[in-house]
Amino acid sequence: MENFDLSKIVIRGIKESDVDAIVEIEEKNLGIKREKYWKRELQKNKEGRFLGSCVAEIEGKVIGFILGDIGSREFGMPENMGWIHTIGVHPDYHHKGVARALFDDYRKRFLKLDVDTVYTIVSLSDNMQLPFFEKIGFRPGNRIYLEMDITKETPKTDRVTDYEFRRIM
Repeated sequence: MENFDLSKIVIRGIKESDVDAIVEIEEKNLGIKREKYWKRELQKNKEGRFLGSCVAEIEGKVIGFILGDIGSREFGMPENMGWIHTIGVHPDYHHKGVARALFDDYRKRFLKLDVDTVYTIVSLSDNMQLPFFEKIGFRPGNRIYLEMDITKETPKTDRVTDYEFRRIM
């Protein structure tokens, strides 16, 4: 791996035959196996619902992937916005420029589609993706990510959010 040549990477659209390699990469990185998820995402990709999932490969071996799409005017968001849903690189190729190459390819495609802002959601405790996204230029935005466990009863109070987060922005 010491002689890894980033220029040998091929970035191409995802194929059904890539799902096993993608599932393996995620399992190695996150400890989860999401085969059903990736088969569903591949179907959405075929339907043209996403910008297109891509993989990075070297010598025919899938070593990374990215999934994203474009949207417009959702919940007051900008008209032409892009989303990065997930990105992953095989552990043997971490810190070798693969994720950046995947993102740079997506960025070029976003720009051709007049996207001017790209969003992603990353856990504050994600010590793998958060530093990567910060390194390539992502910063906290002016929106807050909300979630709801729909298996539990709705809270009895109107306000459960601590709006003091504005002090850190």
